[in-house]
Amino acid sequence: MGSAAPVAAATLRGSADRYGGVIVDDDAEGFPDETRGGAVEEFEETLARSLDAWRAEGVRGVWLKLRTARAAYVPVATTAGFEFHHAEREYVMLTKWLPKDEPSTIPANASHQVGVGAFVYDEEGGKVLLVQERRGPASGRDLWKMPTGLLEAGEDIPEAAMREVSEETGIETEFGAVIGLRHGHFGAFGKSDMFAVVGLRVKNGASREIKIQEQEIEAAKWATVEEFLANPNIEAGSHAAALHALCAKWSAGDYHGIAGRKLPLGFGRPGEVYTYVRDD
Repeated sequence: MGSAAPVAAATLRGSADRYGGVIVDDDAEGFPDETRGGAVEEFEETLARSLDAWRAEGVRGVWLKLRTARAAYVPVATTAGFEFHHAEREYVMLTKWLPKDEPSTIPANASHQVGVGAFVYDEEGGKVLLVQERRGPASGRDLWKMPTGLLEAGEDIPEAAMREVSEETGIETEFGAVIGLRHGHFGAFGKSDMFAVVGLRVKNGASREIKIQEQEIEAAKWATVEEFLANPNIEAGSHAAALHALCAKWSAGDYHGIAGRKLPLGFGRPGEVYTYVRDD
């Protein structure tokens, strides 16, 4: 006698969210083994049974996480009415709103990208750290600018600024203040853009020798604050001009910016968060 065909799980297993929905991870119980013959068809049947069961239970929204290894299941999900929500390198997240008599309240994907600009001031020499980019929109324009970059997931604004400076120039710094913010709506792929200018000081005892990251940086140098302000690429009256002026005031001690204190996150959640408060 031949071996019996595998019996599909009755439904996909998921965990409840706080809004009457269910989150289904593809490493949970109920997912067919994608390496087995007929797995896609088995997933189609299991998903259909699961949707019927969730509707009967009054589930509202369904979050379905499918990793790269199970990409063949994505067309099954979209045929069943799931929509793309977001994707990371290792998975795609799909969602489906089940009630037919009310609009979906599933939140949209993140609306913003968050960037930082690092105004690095060397109090000993009275100089500012400037770079020229090798690639990107600021490259090829003889543009000297402060180091910039995007936040990584789970990263605080000051840490991101210090990391970018260290990676791009090898200079070790410490956080001084958030000098200003710019909010725009011209980010990549239709996202809005939040940009924080962070005032940093060279760490006590650290070297001022610049070691550029050649993959991203064409050149770097220490310049005077006057040279920083006289940048011909900065349009008078623009947001950049206003932020540059605040940077100069901060370096002179005429502006405190927004200082940071690390406080418990609260609400029973682990971890910490920067809460920016004025220090005067």
